[in-house]
Amino acid sequence: MGIVSDIKAELLLFHSSTKKGGPMPRSTLFPYVLFFSICFATGCGPISEPVWNYDSRSFFHTRSDGSVAQYDLDKKASRVLLAAGEQRPRSVALGPTVPAVAFAQAAMGAEAGAVQVGLYSLLNSETSWSKLQIWGDAKARRDLCSASCYYCPTGKRILIWYHTDNPLNMKNETDWLGRFAVYEVENNKLMELTAPPAMLLAQGAHVSPMCPDGSGYLAMKLNKDNEPQFLFVDWDGWEYPLETDLENASRTFAQGNRDAEGVAKAEHCFPLPQGIWSGQVLRCPIPQGVIAFDLKARRIKNEPLTESQKKEFDQIFAYDAADRPWTTIQTSSFEQGRYALHCRLKMDDDARPARIELVDGQLQRRRVLLEGTVPEFFLVHHLFPSPDRRLILACLLVDHRAWIHVIQSDGQIVAKVDCGPFQMGAK
Repeated sequence: MGIVSDIKAELLLFHSSTKKGGPMPRSTLFPYVLFFSICFATGCGPISEPVWNYDSRSFFHTRSDGSVAQYDLDKKASRVLLAAGEQRPRSVALGPTVPAVAFAQAAMGAEAGAVQVGLYSLLNSETSWSKLQIWGDAKARRDLCSASCYYCPTGKRILIWYHTDNPLNMKNETDWLGRFAVYEVENNKLMELTAPPAMLLAQGAHVSPMCPDGSGYLAMKLNKDNEPQFLFVDWDGWEYPLETDLENASRTFAQGNRDAEGVAKAEHCFPLPQGIWSGQVLRCPIPQGVIAFDLKARRIKNEPLTESQKKEFDQIFAYDAADRPWTTIQTSSFEQGRYALHCRLKMDDDARPARIELVDGQLQRRRVLLEGTVPEFFLVHHLFPSPDRRLILACLLVDHRAWIHVIQSDGQIVAKVDCGPFQMGAK
């Protein structure tokens, strides 16, 4: 469709600030530093990030050949929504008001960016495409890149995030944060955003940066010291900075958390959080508290954990300490809360072995269900619960192929979906 130049992008992932083999940043600082360091350690690559259908009986996913598919659990069959090609869709979006799936193909370079949005109707199986929109020099080199879509809750807009896949070419803020466009569904119009949504944070917390009421989105910019600055941005372009006292508190905490020799006390990791929107507040629980982004009050604050949250973190840390070098990098619970899946990574192993474990929180028992690997620098979520929380999708690499496993609360794997070969640096 003329969206890219003849130069093909390499399938490399975002640069990670963690040391090789480490699943998470290690720090003893206050939650502000702990949580926001995740934003810059979260790799983002062109591997499938499945999206559940609202009925919890099917899900949508991308494949390594560039295609987009839907898998139906009742039919035990797949159908292709977008044929294989050079495009690199990473995540699709399900329409909140109409039965449609949105995906995008994109390319970017130092002097230009290009985006085209496709809408697949689940009613008549037809795909409509927006006009190809190019920003910058239309003749400049543009390399294929990963693209993710996010529907605005009102259904009127679709956010497109597209970014370079080359970790060796991170020279400026655009390289780190990627580029963003908004597609207005009713007007069939693409516009580029100047205030970047907080996608690195959103990826680490597996949540959309858009406010549920459709009023705007959570944005993030870097200051001169490359520190994150968060804002609420409405759709008219007005930017409202979010105030916080967590940064100063983190410095005080850090100074008091060192021994006589100035060495930080015992370090630990913690799982990637699952963000939850409640009105205009986005909450992300971590062991030291709940980071709350209040877009209405224009403030970031730290809230206390519930007793059940504290208990869960304590159990995770105790088990990780007894089972080193295996470390829990994500958890996801089934309905009722007794059973959960834990994704665990073996630290300091270049092969990056990982496994999915079924955990009985009541009896404190666990067993390994799956074993595989995770891509280097790829620290986004691997577990995706269905809307009714009766099933969880577990994503791992097995024999250099990306697989999605559908697991129920008794540990039974009810389906396996092959997303194709995965090879770091493949073209």
